[in-house]
Amino acid sequence: MEKVILVGDKRLKSSLIELEGLTRTAGGEIVDIIPLGIKKITPSLFIGEGQAEEILQSTEENKANLVIFDVELHPVQQRNLEDILGVRVIDRTQLIMDIFAQHAKTLEGEIEVELAQLKYLLPRLTGKGKELSRLGGGIGTRGPGERKLEYERRRIEQRIRKLEKKIEKIVLHRKNIGRRRKKRKLPIGAVVGYTNAGKTSLVNALTSSNLASGDKLFMTLDTRMRKLYLPNNQLIIITDTVGFIQRLPPQLLASFKATLEETLNSTILLHIIDSSHSEKGNMIAIVRKILDEIGVLDKPIIEIFNKVDLLNKWEKKRLKREHPDSILVSCNTGEGLKELKERIIQELEGLREEVEISLPSDKLSLLSEIYENGEVISQARDGERVKIKAKIDKILAEKIRSLQK
Repeated sequence: MEKVILVGDKRLKSSLIELEGLTRTAGGEIVDIIPLGIKKITPSLFIGEGQAEEILQSTEENKANLVIFDVELHPVQQRNLEDILGVRVIDRTQLIMDIFAQHAKTLEGEIEVELAQLKYLLPRLTGKGKELSRLGGGIGTRGPGERKLEYERRRIEQRIRKLEKKIEKIVLHRKNIGRRRKKRKLPIGAVVGYTNAGKTSLVNALTSSNLASGDKLFMTLDTRMRKLYLPNNQLIIITDTVGFIQRLPPQLLASFKATLEETLNSTILLHIIDSSHSEKGNMIAIVRKILDEIGVLDKPIIEIFNKVDLLNKWEKKRLKREHPDSILVSCNTGEGLKELKERIIQELEGLREEVEISLPSDKLSLLSEIYENGEVISQARDGERVKIKAKIDKILAEKIRSLQK
């Protein structure tokens, strides 16, 4: 286990606390935390020379072999800090990518992580030379580091292009699957939220599944889907997605577009929030910002506060008062899950409309589509036509109206 010193801006206390959790998730032993007053960023070191001396003293006293900065360092700053401190230096981005590399289980996930890491590594090759041979063990070196990246720049760029083509194929495959689902009119509920809020636990609780989960950051990277039959017997596909975090590296967002495609294809979003976390308000804002960047903030969103079994009755009342449209649940005890299912039904109903249709004999093939994707209220024969009253998806309703013109 590596002995790690964490360095961050003392004004960003929550971010530094989060860095602790990320480091432990990556398998590091934290021997010191140094919150600095960073008033001015220096081009060569990011921090001041006096602050660098403070970190050096700590590395020697604690026999640390890794320093992690709670920022994204410029390649020059990273190299200069390593020269001064005499130990490996990585930044927040590299740490998060390392965790992603550990948790990627599918070929798709591994491709996405490797692509992000290579894009991050490419500008950091200049001046490294033989130093790259050091890669291959420890936090921040997993994934492509294990392949000992002694590539020249051109070969890494070729690898990036190859991975991007693979991602494009995966995205195309997902789009085809999404089109088939849309044709069947199966609604999709994407579970989104801050990492470790309980996304996988919610999927398990709703669908009686047994997906691996745990009290660690970024346990889920690969999209996983389960069927949920609602109390009205309507089928919805529930998808478990990658968790979000403040300052999520843009390389990861770009590389994980195949995984995030499921969020784009969703009918509704189930935004799960850790009700017991002191920074939940900030976490909600971060998730909504990322959803806006992805382009899905206009979809119906159900806010779900998880872990309410850890709150007292007064805390629950205050939470409900502050977020009246939210659902309070506990994935551990099952509290609120029945109400959540009813709310999902309501949201899906809002996407349907009641129509009265008169179908001629040459359009009766639409009957099966109406029965499969909607709720038929009444049906009667009127000569050669069939009159139907039904609740159907608004898209299907528009399609039928266009055929009747």
